[in-house]
Amino acid sequence: MNENSKVVIIGIGNLLLMDEGIGIHVINELEKYKLPHNFEVYDGGTGGFKLIDLMHGTKRIILIDAVETGKAPGTITTFKPEDVRSIYPRKKYSLHDTDLLEVIKMAELLGNHPEIEIVGIQPKTINYGTTPSKELRDAMPDIINTVLSRIEEVCSVHKLARERS
Repeated sequence: MNENSKVVIIGIGNLLLMDEGIGIHVINELEKYKLPHNFEVYDGGTGGFKLIDLMHGTKRIILIDAVETGKAPGTITTFKPEDVRSIYPRKKYSLHDTDLLEVIKMAELLGNHPEIEIVGIQPKTINYGTTPSKELRDAMPDIINTVLSRIEEVCSVHKLARERS
């Protein structure tokens, strides 16, 4: 696979903390789909600097994570890291020990500059348990459709770029 066309989808979360594991639940669902050959999906666990290895050599990354936005549980918000930096300049937005933005910044410092998009899902309950809240279970089809639409858009952009060549 040509690294210039590789797109990585990473679900982040802790499956033992209900809605905090939504990124992993989404990845588990996406694995049931036949995705384009240049797409890879990964369970990124609770994130951390190990994500840098998954980002290496990719053109684009789609991260799926529980994100505190203050909106209704299950609300999906897509954004870029620079959007978060301007909204939350001094506050962690991620629910993990290592802030995702710190990982992205470290990857950039190491010379890795993929295009990054975050699909954030507003959690309802972060507590011990392996099943997401009813609100997030009900939102799962919309979350999957959002990610699939991001995939379709990336494929269209790649197709247009090839057609222009």
